Amino acid sequence: MENHRAHLLDTARELSSSPGVYLMKDERGEILYVGKAKNLRNRVSQYFQPAPHEAMRTEMMITRVRVFEVILTETESEALILECTLIKKNKPRFNIRLKDDKTYPYIKIQPSDAFPRLEWTRKVRKDGGLYFGPFPSAWSARQTLRLLTEMFKLRDCSDNTFRHRSRPCILYQMGKCTAPCVGIISHSEYQTQIQEVVAILEGKSDQIVEGLEREMKAAAAQEDFETAALLRDQIQNLNLVTQTQSVIEAGKERDRDVLGVARDGTLAHGTVLQIRAGKLMSVKHYTIQNSETEIREADLLFNFLSQHYLQNVSEESGESSLLRPKEVLVPEIPTDFELIEKTVHVTVKVQDDRDARTLLVDQQLLNVARTNAKYALDQAKKREGGHGIAALEEVFNKLHLAKVPHRIECYDISNTQGDESVASRVVFIAGAPEKSLYRKYKIKTVIGANDFAMMKEVLNRRFSRLEEELPDLVVVDGGKGQLAQAVAIMEELNIQGVEVVGLAKARTESDFTKTEVESSMERIFIPGRKNPVPLPPHTAAYKLLTHIRDEAHRFAITYHRLLRSKKSLGRE
Repeated sequence: MENHRAHLLDTARELSSSPGVYLMKDERGEILYVGKAKNLRNRVSQYFQPAPHEAMRTEMMITRVRVFEVILTETESEALILECTLIKKNKPRFNIRLKDDKTYPYIKIQPSDAFPRLEWTRKVRKDGGLYFGPFPSAWSARQTLRLLTEMFKLRDCSDNTFRHRSRPCILYQMGKCTAPCVGIISHSEYQTQIQEVVAILEGKSDQIVEGLEREMKAAAAQEDFETAALLRDQIQNLNLVTQTQSVIEAGKERDRDVLGVARDGTLAHGTVLQIRAGKLMSVKHYTIQNSETEIREADLLFNFLSQHYLQNVSEESGESSLLRPKEVLVPEIPTDFELIEKTVHVTVKVQDDRDARTLLVDQQLLNVARTNAKYALDQAKKREGGHGIAALEEVFNKLHLAKVPHRIECYDISNTQGDESVASRVVFIAGAPEKSLYRKYKIKTVIGANDFAMMKEVLNRRFSRLEEELPDLVVVDGGKGQLAQAVAIMEELNIQGVEVVGLAKARTESDFTKTEVESSMERIFIPGRKNPVPLPPHTAAYKLLTHIRDEAHRFAITYHRLLRSKKSLGRE
């Protein structure tokens, strides 16, 4: 390994000193990391110096690098653009990456329809529709949709119902719809209403409100109080709609984004408030992947800003049609912010201190962004359950492994006296579950309750096909017997570089003479070691390994119950 590292260092010292992008690759040619450099020779050489890196993630990445490639550019700005494009395309596992949270609701209008309606959706597709949002909650999106539909008397029926209508529905009789289904309102009149709705959703409601107020005053002057009351209600509803979009008045006609970041250990989340014409029009949420504690916030902000504004904006990414702002308000100055301003053409500001009121508004906006980011982070923590590099390092030291286990796989068997036998595989990458790599196995060759033989079949099926990346560590549920079986299978298949351990549950002592029930700690069995390694419950290694084991058990038993249910219903 040291010789290979020295060889890569010699190769790096021969690189050009021009700006460009470098791609670190493993033995399978998979891109591990993409970076930009003002001077490729100096930057890439730093990675392969003999001394280990202080950042555990960087050292873990370097131990996997077998080759690197470089792409030269004319300027550092071009390198930044290319870096962000390659990160988005290849999703390298060691890069800080933004993962757009697409679970927030939108309001959709399909302009290709002759008589469009407002639709509530959580999915943004490339279908030519206009999408407005995301809204901070489902309630706010539905409330806005309902108020606009009632205010402008838009159709609310499905396309199928609309096409087959021969007479107006009850909503027309109640005065809540203009009955475009039977031609009571013309196409041009309906389109005018839709254009006003789009203007409101784009934050251009001031002129509409002013017009309604003039009409209301004119009606009141003519003592047409019924019409004036209807117009008053429309104005109130319109104000309610805009309140769901506007939290803080941030300066008339001012277009800018406000960035908030929340961190908790290795987890991080970013929120972008999109302010247009002085109103908060949208809140965008991103999970910041691969954010370790040693990464400075200034560096995190640089990666966030560059990826957010340089990635291609598309409907598929969930990006709304709002134009790019003139400035971005951030909690602190990011690394190389001049490069971002030059490349993205936005002004990066911490706070505007022209006067006390402006300073206060900026601070309020930053607080709103940070509060939203913190809330989203708390929700993500409940969903993801990641452990991070610190836990991996503790597992590495505790179990005396050859390297920090970036990829860990765990296997579990589930059956009822040999009936409907199944197995599961769960995969954790960098201490967090990677559910796209989970696998279910239906046992095919073993009859009866023989967990040892079942584990042999599963491991054979997994490791006889080497299309997938090999794990650094395999955890099997059980003690010495299960571990010995797994090790024998790995040797039989000639699998190199994969370490195996057995994780046995805590053992309860059956001594009824004692007043308290005693139990042992969770135990880790290591090949070649007689006594197990105890896992105290407070340690990060305990929390990570038991999480993996419990997740494998949950995944296996869920599949087993599904098969039993199908069998009992006669569907197999």
